[in-house]
Amino acid sequence: MSYKLKSIVKSDKSDKKYKATFINKETKKEKNIHFGANGMRDFTLINDKNSKFYIKDPKKRIEVRTNYQRRHSKDLETKSGKTGVSAGALSYFVLWTGKTFNAGLSNYKKKYKL
Repeated sequence: MSYKLKSIVKSDKSDKKYKATFINKETKKEKNIHFGANGMRDFTLINDKNSKFYIKDPKKRIEVRTNYQRRHSKDLETKSGKTGVSAGALSYFVLWTGKTFNAGLSNYKKKYKL
């Protein structure tokens, strides 16, 4: 199955940060995936000086990101992870590869050719 990313918006689930909507290119059906645990830090937040999760030391920020990516690399090995249509893949790339949400989204789109 092949999907097209339609949008990413703030999640309407209280325990999640974002909701990604995909469209199946064959069936035209929408698929929603909620990702990012609300209230938890991510690489975008530890780089944001206005965030309560901000980490001043750039080396420490990289260490936190590396540890997250090491723990969650298995999320990319699942069938849905390989296509990018999974909460694990979305979190890994959108929230943990770029210093900002937009940088992470760009990395995600580039990785999965969206």
